[in-house]
Amino acid sequence: MKNMLVKLAILLMSVTLAACSTNTQQENTGIGAVTGAVIGGVAGSAIGAGTGQVVAIGAGAVIGALVGGAVGHSMESSDTTQTYVVLEKNPTNRATHWTNTRTGATYTVVPTSGNMAMKGYAVCRKFRATVMMHGKKEHVYGVACRQTDGTWRAVR
Repeated sequence: MKNMLVKLAILLMSVTLAACSTNTQQENTGIGAVTGAVIGGVAGSAIGAGTGQVVAIGAGAVIGALVGGAVGHSMESSDTTQTYVVLEKNPTNRATHWTNTRTGATYTVVPTSGNMAMKGYAVCRKFRATVMMHGKKEHVYGVACRQTDGTWRAVR
């Protein structure tokens, strides 16, 4: 379960791109913690029933907040901006790689589909992302959609 939470937190921090490119590290930590808590709570809700399920939801939210906060703390606004550019401009299956010189995290983002409409969004793309952070490599697959303000948000 923890591995799934890490992947979901990385996905959301790498692609949810919930705020503008001027975010501070503190704001990214907060966004990551909140996003992780929500993901953890949802993941916990799939476990058990009754009191056990309530405990799993609470534990999932706490673990998710910790993992999401750590990932968000590592991701800077320059990484968010770079991810926007990849989703906006890269042709299908063309990877873009970068290393954040401040954090040492390395990113690879690859749009794996062209533009498509989905879930009330006019422009969405499937993607694959790889993040190497603190000696651990995580692979994330999903769909991100362009919001009206031009930012991208993971929808799956």
